[in-house]
Amino acid sequence: PTRAAEAIASKQAVAQQLSKTIVTEIRPLAPFWIAETYHQDFYQKNPARYRSYRAGCGRDARLRQIWGE
Repeated sequence: PTRAAEAIASKQAVAQQLSKTIVTEIRPLAPFWIAETYHQDFYQKNPARYRSYRAGCGRDARLRQIWGE
């Protein structure tokens, strides 16, 4: 099977498992560019700004809500 077929099958399996509609699009592969070196390892190079981002984006709170402490 192609990767597209695998992705569609996976999406359908999860939808069935959850008894919900999955609305995420499966799109053709597009060009990918690796970020410039100064963007790599941002969390290590800018720890204070990364902590600020983590606190403000709500990701950690959402993960705690889903999985608990």
